[in-house]
Amino acid sequence: MYNARMEQNLITEYFEEVETTKEYDGYFCSVAQVMTLVLLGSICGLKNVSQIHQWATNPRLSRFLKEYFGISRVPCYYWLLCLLKLIEPDSLRKCFTKWVTSLLPEDWSGQTLSIDGKRIRSTERMSRCESPL
Repeated sequence: MYNARMEQNLITEYFEEVETTKEYDGYFCSVAQVMTLVLLGSICGLKNVSQIHQWATNPRLSRFLKEYFGISRVPCYYWLLCLLKLIEPDSLRKCFTKWVTSLLPEDWSGQTLSIDGKRIRSTERMSRCESPL
C-alpha cells in the first residue's frame, strides 16, 4: 500500500545532513525543515523567500506541513532568512544532488538532466508573443 506520508518525509531526511557555517541547535525548526519549505515553495512556483514564507504560514497549508512533513511551526520571515544564510552552500549542493538522484531511474547514470522551468512557468506559449528584441 502506498504511504504518501512516508514518501514525503523522505524529502526532509535528505536535508538532515546540510551543514551550517555556525552552530545551530534547531530551536523549533531544523535546517532540514527550512530546506523542505523552500524546496516545496519553489516547486509550487514561488520566486522568493517572502512569497515562500507567506505561502507556508497559510493556515490550511500549515496543517498540511504539520501532518505530512512534521513541520509544526514555520519561523518568522526574518528567522527564515537567517537560517538560509547559515547554510553551507557546498553541503546543500551535495544533499540536493543526492535527493534529485534518488528520484531518477537507476539506468540514468552518465546522462544529463536539464531543468529550466519553461514548462512549469508556461513560457513555451510565449513564442506567440512578439520578441522583445
